[in-house]
Amino acid sequence: MSKKTLLILLLVLALSLAVAACGGKRGETPTPAPEPTKAEAPAKATEAPKAEPTKAMEEKKEEEKKEEAPQPATGEVIHITYWEQEGDEVDVFLDKLAEDFMAQNPNIVIERVHYANEDLRDQFQVASLAGEAPQIVRVPNDFAGPFSALDIIHPVDQVFDKNFLGRFFDGALEPAVVGGTLWGVPDNYGNHLMLLYNKTMVDEVPDNTDAWIEQMKQIQADGKAEFGLAYNLNEPFWLAPWIGGFGGWPLDENDNPDLDSPGMVGALQFVHDLKFKHKVVPEEADYGTAEGMFREGKAAYFINGDWALGGYVEGDNKLPFEFGVTAMPKVSETGLWPSPMTSGKYWMISNAAEGDELEAAKAFIRYMTSDEVQEQWLTKFKRLPSSKQVAETAKAIKDDPILAGSMEQLSHGRGMPAAPQMRCAWDAMRPNLEAVMADQMTPEEAAKAMQESAEQCVQEAGFTSNQ
Repeated sequence: MSKKTLLILLLVLALSLAVAACGGKRGETPTPAPEPTKAEAPAKATEAPKAEPTKAMEEKKEEEKKEEAPQPATGEVIHITYWEQEGDEVDVFLDKLAEDFMAQNPNIVIERVHYANEDLRDQFQVASLAGEAPQIVRVPNDFAGPFSALDIIHPVDQVFDKNFLGRFFDGALEPAVVGGTLWGVPDNYGNHLMLLYNKTMVDEVPDNTDAWIEQMKQIQADGKAEFGLAYNLNEPFWLAPWIGGFGGWPLDENDNPDLDSPGMVGALQFVHDLKFKHKVVPEEADYGTAEGMFREGKAAYFINGDWALGGYVEGDNKLPFEFGVTAMPKVSETGLWPSPMTSGKYWMISNAAEGDELEAAKAFIRYMTSDEVQEQWLTKFKRLPSSKQVAETAKAIKDDPILAGSMEQLSHGRGMPAAPQMRCAWDAMRPNLEAVMADQMTPEEAAKAMQESAEQCVQEAGFTSNQ
């Protein structure tokens, strides 16, 4: 092994160990994927129906066409490779999109390579430091943390102009911001929690938490359901909306842990009281238990993510009753909306892409995040758009109460921090949240313990502040 290769591997190993030391799973469980395989030739897929075009959308598409893909003076074909970690059905769709792009840009050849989630992150780091990286990756938002720390991707706010970036929701870009710099652009947006309710028990969802709690107590008193609400009680991802609703957030503006705060104390007190004071949630419930209670009619409300909606509407996992989707009620104490963490899949450009390759990569990303493509994500997979225009005009959202309710909740969300310090925050939150929900620690004690644990993790991992 050469000295250069050894140094590269040691650097990646050191970073991986630092992250693992503070690691742990977030609320989202990654979809299992097969081992890395090279993509086959683009497969045919049924094209998703398109939303009825409006004048504004047509004008937007004309603006997008103005930025054409490069046509090298030499006439040479540009080869662009991107890595991704989606499932089989989505990979077929991605190949169809690439096929359409290549038909419009015959001088650019797109090749897709599939990896499992963690393999993609590790292999891209090694390949980048060895000078053998693909030009593009399509990855979860939190990959922006290690990739930016290693300086192996382009800052996209220095690569794309403001007109292009202005097409996206600020909240959709936020999850890919680390150190005040934007590192990726999304082709869809969501992965957020929302409030589901059984329409046979709930006629109207109250607009504030005080009224909501009283309604749930009445549902239980009337014998309609054993519990007013079921959710994953001890998972920090499910605590996050209430942290925002009480005016806090796990990291501050400098990406440092901010867990010992009035917002965290308020959120912990709120979930503690749901269990011990108001008694509207079960004594114990993980994700599967909570889902089962809602499905069996034992809980009137259920907090779950947008990833489950499609299965609840049709297929083997369809719910046996009519259900609704809406935003969690505004926190009565603060007047703030609960803000679930949001994210998406982000296109990031390797530092290996320069010159014509960089321009070709930009053209491909413009197409893959275009309004036309986002409409197809919406109609085919029910993934909500990151484009402001599509969110405002898409008939698929307006005509679907489930998607409309999901979009309403998404409008109150906040981007999941991509900074590596967030891993320390997750790890610090979990055991102390569990202690509060076991009535073994006060919210104030738990918030203080979270902060101390997270700060120790940050220090031991060597993460740096953006101050």
